[in-house]
Amino acid sequence: MLRFDISKKELTSLEQCAMKGENILERYDFQAAIVKSWERVKPFLGLPTAFLIGQEITPHNSVGDAIDLLAFDPEDSSLTVIELKRGKHKLQLLQAVSYASMIATWGKDELIGSIQRDINPEPEELIDLINGNELNKDVKIILVAESYDPEVILAADWLSGHYGVLFTVFSASFHKYGGEVIVNLEQRLPLKELQDLYEVRGSRSHSRITSSDVTWEEVLPKLKYPFATRALELCRKEKEGEPSRRRFGSFRKGMHGYDWITVNFREKYLNIYMGGKPEGAETEIKRIFGDLTEVSTWEGGYSFKVTSQEQFQALVKWLEMKE
Repeated sequence: MLRFDISKKELTSLEQCAMKGENILERYDFQAAIVKSWERVKPFLGLPTAFLIGQEITPHNSVGDAIDLLAFDPEDSSLTVIELKRGKHKLQLLQAVSYASMIATWGKDELIGSIQRDINPEPEELIDLINGNELNKDVKIILVAESYDPEVILAADWLSGHYGVLFTVFSASFHKYGGEVIVNLEQRLPLKELQDLYEVRGSRSHSRITSSDVTWEEVLPKLKYPFATRALELCRKEKEGEPSRRRFGSFRKGMHGYDWITVNFREKYLNIYMGGKPEGAETEIKRIFGDLTEVSTWEGGYSFKVTSQEQFQALVKWLEMKE
C-alpha cells in the first residue's frame, strides 16, 4: 500500500505489519472491531444491506466450535457465514463449509433465537424481515485472513465453479502509519473479471425464493419517521414494490448515471442504494442531500440514508417522483 503525498508529488510505502506482531487478537480485537463497526465494514465485505445476527454462534448442538460471525441479508433472505483467521489456517475452508451445511437446515425460529440483543438492541425489524420471507437455503461463505495456502483458494474456486457454493475470499493486510494501524481488505475470490458469473450463479437459487403475504399496510406502522406515509404513497404510485423485503427494487434505472436506484424502507430511515459509480457521485450526493450525509461505498456502488424531512424533499426532486 502506498501513501500519496500530493504536495511533494511523491509515493511512499506504508510499513506492513502483522496481527501477531501488533498483538492484535483474532477474536477479542479484530472480530470485536468488525462487530462494533458493522455498518461501516459490511459494504467492504460485499454485504451492504446485511444485518449482523451475532458472533460465536453454535451451528449445531453436536459441535463445540462456533461461527465467528453470522449475517442475514434481506435482499435475498440468505445467511452468510464469516470466518476470520489471524495468519493463515488450512482448516478455515473446512470449518466454513461445515458450518454452512449445518445452518442451511435452520428454520426461522432457530435463526431468530440466535439474534444477539447486545448487537441488535432493536431487533424487531430484523425479525420481521426474517418472518416475512422464506429462508434461502444457499448459504454464502466469506473468508477473511491475512494469507492463504494455495490449496485453500483452489478448493474454494473449485467448489464454487462445480457446485455453486457462493464463496468470497478476502486478504486482510495491516499497515502502520504514525501511531495508527490501517487495514486493507482485498478480494481474492472471485476474481473481479468473474464477479458477474458468481452473481448469475447466486440468482438461480434466489429466483426460487418466495415471499410471504406481507402488505405495506402491515409495514407502515413500524416505520418511525414522519415522512414514511408520504414516501410510501409516492413509491406505490409507480410500482408495488416488495413489502416483505421493505423495498422498491430498481425504482429508477439509468438515472443520474446509475444503473439502478433502489429505495429501502428501514425502521428509522430510508436507505437508498445505487448501482454504478459515476464520476463525482459522493460529492454530488452531499451537495443535494447535505454535507452531513454519510455516503457508504460498496463494491457495486453507493448508499446513503434519508433521515430528515428536508432530505426526503430533496429525494422526491432527485428521483423525479410523481406528486
